[in-house]
Amino acid sequence: MNRLLVALALATAALASVVHLPRAAAAVEDDLRDGDKFFEEGDWRKAAAAYDRAIAKAPGEVSAEAYGKRAAIFIILKDYKGGLDFIDRARARYPSAPEVREQEALILWEIDRKDEAIKVAEAVVAARPQAFTNQKLIGEYYAPRDPARTVAAYELYLANRPADLEAGDVLPRVRLGFAYLATARVAIADGDDAKAQRLYGKAADQFDTVLRKLGKRPNAEINANNGLCAALTGMSRFDQAVTVCERVTEDPSRIDTTGSAWFNLATAYLARKQTKRARSAGQEFIKLRKSEARGYILVGDTFFAERDWAAALEQYLRAEKLLRPNQAHDQVQLSIRLGKTYRRLPTTGAAGGNLAIAIDKLSSGFSANPTSTELALELGGLLAGPDIARAAPEARGSLLMLAGKAQFNLHKLKEARQRFESAREIRPSDITIQRDLVVTINEQAFETEDRKAAQGLLDQALAIDPQSPVTITNLAVLAIDRGECDTARQQLTRLESIRGHDTVVRARLLARTYLCGARPDARKAGDAYAAAEREAKKANAQLAVAEIYTEWAPLTWDSDLGDAVEKLELAVQASTGDPAIAVAAKRNLALAVFRHGWRLMRDGKASEAAADFEKAIRDPSVLRGSEAPAFEFSYALALLDSGRGAEAAKLFRSLAAKGGQASYLKGGYARFGGQLFAAYASYRNGTLAARQQAAAELTKLMNEPGLGDKVKELVAACWESIALEQWRTGQTAAAGRSLITAEKYATGDIKRRVAMDRAALALGKANLATMENMGASPPEALVNLGIIYDQLGRPREAFDAWSKAKARGVQTRDLQRWIDAKKRIYGF
Repeated sequence: MNRLLVALALATAALASVVHLPRAAAAVEDDLRDGDKFFEEGDWRKAAAAYDRAIAKAPGEVSAEAYGKRAAIFIILKDYKGGLDFIDRARARYPSAPEVREQEALILWEIDRKDEAIKVAEAVVAARPQAFTNQKLIGEYYAPRDPARTVAAYELYLANRPADLEAGDVLPRVRLGFAYLATARVAIADGDDAKAQRLYGKAADQFDTVLRKLGKRPNAEINANNGLCAALTGMSRFDQAVTVCERVTEDPSRIDTTGSAWFNLATAYLARKQTKRARSAGQEFIKLRKSEARGYILVGDTFFAERDWAAALEQYLRAEKLLRPNQAHDQVQLSIRLGKTYRRLPTTGAAGGNLAIAIDKLSSGFSANPTSTELALELGGLLAGPDIARAAPEARGSLLMLAGKAQFNLHKLKEARQRFESAREIRPSDITIQRDLVVTINEQAFETEDRKAAQGLLDQALAIDPQSPVTITNLAVLAIDRGECDTARQQLTRLESIRGHDTVVRARLLARTYLCGARPDARKAGDAYAAAEREAKKANAQLAVAEIYTEWAPLTWDSDLGDAVEKLELAVQASTGDPAIAVAAKRNLALAVFRHGWRLMRDGKASEAAADFEKAIRDPSVLRGSEAPAFEFSYALALLDSGRGAEAAKLFRSLAAKGGQASYLKGGYARFGGQLFAAYASYRNGTLAARQQAAAELTKLMNEPGLGDKVKELVAACWESIALEQWRTGQTAAAGRSLITAEKYATGDIKRRVAMDRAALALGKANLATMENMGASPPEALVNLGIIYDQLGRPREAFDAWSKAKARGVQTRDLQRWIDAKKRIYGF
């Protein structure tokens, strides 16, 4: 696979280019290490000073993570203006790094620029979902606005926040619980009862956790009990619901302003067939919420359960007057209740009365709730009832058509076809019935896996309506599936002259006909997709745009990768309601951002590349074969190059433990690539223990075919770094032994550098000739030469040597101080 070979080539190049840790960065590493130490200890001012020194010396050597920590200190010290100024400077180097922008969002929130804060926070979590501080901001912001976004944010907050912050979980968990309840009600309105049950269960878990772990905190118990009362009722756990809801209603001060505890208690009583208690609780709810229709509907349900149809009707009609236009779901439910009630009332008149009203109300309910099993059964009961025979033909035809639609929406196609055919016999010229019958036969055609049977069914549909756009479109789809591209194009050309056809679908299918033959024509397909895009945007058909972009982007990502990524991101956002399109869009987006990540790696933008690779592996279920480990390997490389060595090492080791590296790496790397890069990441990690571990791991790999020379260089560089760290901590003898080990494996430039290191370790007047012979190779030798000149009382030569070292990019903790001292004392 080309992208895997690219990954291997770039991984090898990355290894080759950073084998030698530049000494120029040593002082910066010291400052960053000090900054991290002080940060962990909570000594914010010392940590800030250390990070500032590192940034001043070599801003390019400071990782985005360190910039983020420095920005966080501004927040801790409440210097919000200083923090924003610092972030503006940091973004010049890391324009979109989530580590930096996470702190920007927090500062904007603190200074009450909440809309701006959320815009930044949403960009941060899109790149780095584990940014729990920003997830918390998003959850709090959307809690009164958007329950779905609240759920997404708080779920990730709780999954990623440190365990020691659990004490602050009351509001996040309560808000998450109520957001689950709100989304459960939306699911019920959408007819997805299974999803609603899952959401009610999740809500109950949150409220239960608050009661068990955080119940003694202010407002925790009251909020959790009100929420648990609603969740248990929604889950149909009515016995438990009654217990919790009664506990709330016993004390009026515990009942929230919505009176929901009374409503849920009444619902639970009614489910337990305690109709009088249910009615009493419902009346208590009405006292608090006189203008809400649902209280009257609930009381009406208690009368309906007692078969008191007249009393039920009275309550339902009162509710009907209170319903507002935005209460579509309640209107649907009320229409069904009214239809069921009118059906049970005595018939008043041969061709109208209560039966006609029942049909009208059930029709209204069906229009907004077409998949209701309850409604289908009610319609079936009407058809089987004795009163239907006396109804007018118009009413019987309407009822048969309505019953057919109900069966169709329950995917009972055979029964639906029978209803529509019966309705057509009564009303043969009714275009709506004819169209519904044709659509049903089309669905039957695509339900079968037998292409010949499908063709036969479509021919039957075409006989009923030769100009049916649906049938002709499906004939084209069937031809494409058979690889008969020319036939498919003929059908699509025929569609062009027929009114009412879907221009978007026609254009998209036309594009597919240019790709399905023996000689695919990507240019013509692209033109057709562009036409389909124009039509879809004109019709504001976002799901169609998603489908078009999902199919189109792979044709363009070689020539315009950025545009392909943008199209696929839009496709993923727009296809959330259609799993089939969403999976394809997510897969193509993962492949596109992986390609984009490697482009960023080639441009030296490792932090941005890491964000891309992380996005590519976010949903492993859409990846195939060895793609997931190959993408993870690339992510680990980007982490390594962006200064996140510890994370990279962990990921490399995980990949090595899984095995199967030969499926995405070549040569010597195929067996030991994960181990090699894990060790190298430990070497880059910067701590003495990590580098000692790396040296031991790398030594084991020296004799492996295809790795030997490169690993030897790494082992030498690793031991040299160990020696430097030992020297800094006063372990001079150990440093000497480490340099002897480094010299065993060193070759070329690194061998000269190790020789200089050994001389520097015992630096004195006797080493003058050695240092002079080294000259500026490596440039660090000039620093040591200057020290010897200074010991010999030759300040001018010391000053010149140090100045040359600085001009060659050498940076140490003391070099500038020594140069300044010579200027001050001798006037150089």
